[in-house]
Amino acid sequence: MRKVGYVSTVLAAVAFAAAAYAGDPTESHPFFPSLLNTATGKPVKSTAFYPPSKCKGCHAEIFDQWKGSMHSNAYRDPVFQALWKLANKETNGLTDKLCAGCHTAVGTVSEEVRMGEDGEFHVSEIAEEGVQCHLCHSVVGTRMLETPTTMPQNASIVVDPSLVMRGPYDDAKPMWHKAAYSELHTKAEFCGNCHNVFHPLNNFHIENTYNEWKFSVYAQKGIVCQDCHMMPVEKAIEVARTLQKPKNPGKASPMGPDRDNVFTHEFVGGNFTVTALLGADKHAEIARKRLKSAAELELLLPEEADDGDIARFTVRVHNVGAGHNLPTSLTEVRQMWLDVRVTDASGRELYRSGALDEDHNLQEGTVLFRAESVDAQGRHTIKPWEIVRFAYNTTIPPKGYADREFAFLVPDDAKGPVRVEVKLRYRSYPQAVANLLLGDEAPVLPIVDMAEAEGTIPVD
Repeated sequence: MRKVGYVSTVLAAVAFAAAAYAGDPTESHPFFPSLLNTATGKPVKSTAFYPPSKCKGCHAEIFDQWKGSMHSNAYRDPVFQALWKLANKETNGLTDKLCAGCHTAVGTVSEEVRMGEDGEFHVSEIAEEGVQCHLCHSVVGTRMLETPTTMPQNASIVVDPSLVMRGPYDDAKPMWHKAAYSELHTKAEFCGNCHNVFHPLNNFHIENTYNEWKFSVYAQKGIVCQDCHMMPVEKAIEVARTLQKPKNPGKASPMGPDRDNVFTHEFVGGNFTVTALLGADKHAEIARKRLKSAAELELLLPEEADDGDIARFTVRVHNVGAGHNLPTSLTEVRQMWLDVRVTDASGRELYRSGALDEDHNLQEGTVLFRAESVDAQGRHTIKPWEIVRFAYNTTIPPKGYADREFAFLVPDDAKGPVRVEVKLRYRSYPQAVANLLLGDEAPVLPIVDMAEAEGTIPVD
């Protein structure tokens, strides 16, 4: 019943979509609900795009950085595939192009994406390469000012695959292809086209990473996505903390000139789960380092606690190293939480919050930093196609902090001092979500401890 209800709701919303896009959205956006487009407004064959292996000939180091990244696995990502197939089933295929626009733009503009009788999506081999070299370097513009929000969203890029590769250098003289300087490639808007995901009918911001950056101190200081996510991890950590532009001297190609700044292509964020699952251990390790540099914990403890009384303390979580909220992206499923343990001097546990049960799920009452997404009836949902709003959002903005208060009973026979230990922990999804999407193939999801703090409270 819910599936039928959703589909009928979508069909009834066509008039709304037409108004939002000033007419039939499929006329101005031929791959709607993705806002992806080509320079001609017509499909382009996937053979117009060169495979990354061709680029490897002159850019072997950059190719090795990209290979194994979430960009290279944007299509193959098993969690994405499972959610995409579920969306196809529950919306009668209405979401196919929306998801494909970012995860296989080549497959989208070539109109290759199809659901087979085997229940699997199918595209050409080159379209399986996800966010690949020629795709990004064929981008000639963004249509963000033509979107309903006038923000970059839902793959609002224009591609024109040819022998002209667009990029950040105005003096490039490659051997077998041409090059053109592109200011867009140096801006956050380039990334925002896919890292702002809005519901195509109600325009609710399901993923809001670009906007979180746009209204932050990072944007005010001129620090853009590329300054952190296209730099060696140590430089990225320094940029995020100091808000100073990085320099990464080197060559984009062994045959090219020495440059003051060469962008790396691992594109690592916080996803250490899927990269490790697909064997990209280097990318997983970079993600762990980034997560461990993103936050700091501060314990605000009372001067003393009294036997038989309630003791209270505060944990302050600082977002010190992310140019967007913590967590970001699909904040309705990301899990960043406080694991709090209080013991007396004998080791007796007086309080615990944030532990995992035997099924690897978080205990009731755990303090999470997340968004609670709901459907049109106000019911909890993690399915992006059903989300109409967030009931609340407790993610932490860039350079911001959040306080959470805890309280526990100090027993009459407690042996002081009382020790408070806190960890800020992170995993990409709840275990139950992984089990739902991956079934028997679901692994026990790994966890990263982002920050730790401890202290003692004297007992009177």
